[in-house]
Amino acid sequence: MTALIAIEFTKIVHRRLNQITFAVTLALLVVIYVLLWMTSDVITEAGVGGTAGTTLRSTLYLKETVPFAMLMLYTVGFAAGIVVIGSNVGSEYGWNTVRSVTAAEPRRWRVLLAKLLALWGLVVAALILGLAVMLTTSTIITLVAGEFDLSFVDAEYLRESTYSFLRVIVATAPYFSLAVLLATVGKSATAGIALAFGVGFLEGILSGLMTLAGGWVDEIPQFFLDANADTLGVASGGQLGEMFGSGSAFGQAFERPSVPHAIVVLLCWTAVFLGGSFWAFHRQDLEYQG
Repeated sequence: MTALIAIEFTKIVHRRLNQITFAVTLALLVVIYVLLWMTSDVITEAGVGGTAGTTLRSTLYLKETVPFAMLMLYTVGFAAGIVVIGSNVGSEYGWNTVRSVTAAEPRRWRVLLAKLLALWGLVVAALILGLAVMLTTSTIITLVAGEFDLSFVDAEYLRESTYSFLRVIVATAPYFSLAVLLATVGKSATAGIALAFGVGFLEGILSGLMTLAGGWVDEIPQFFLDANADTLGVASGGQLGEMFGSGSAFGQAFERPSVPHAIVVLLCWTAVFLGGSFWAFHRQDLEYQG
């Protein structure tokens, strides 16, 4: 198993698409911080929007930036993770490397498990590095503004920040697992990426419509991905999460599930999707794809 994980790790790290996705994601996170800093400066100088400029600027300071950073990980990291996971699982079929690997290791569950362990490890490491980049950018902004102060860092702050990061991981886990399932069943990177994004987009609309319909129908979205993932995203984002989470008509229309409920539902969906992936991979005919 160690050798299989090392092989998968090497393939993932050296694939150009993964490198580009990672670099673009980190650059985008920095650009977002810089643009918001410039925007807050313009709003403050213009004196429009009331305290919007001050609030936006304080969000970028190190003391208050963790919730905002978690929201960015939940949104930007979600998209980047689906691209990386869907492409790395699905491209094995187009390149026919899956036939070579399963020929060398006939126990297919070990092959898929090694790939998933390597992928999940690197995705989590990438999210941690993305968080570090945002915190570094926030530190620079805080220093430039003359607001640098670390007195707020205590055990409770570190504990809550860790919980927020873990909530982001749980919130994105079922979507990443869905990308694995779709890429495996569809035998292509396109299926893993496009269909996973499609499900994420359409399911949110469907959940909102079902909620607005009322009656027993509005209870169903409580067991879908969207409502529960948003619950954890909102919880991780603190006041910012509440603001963004209730910004749409759908966000205001229904009462979100509790955090424990969301965690249980999302972990169950993750197990279902991963179980389906192993079942499909075990039963597949791995014909040559020209």
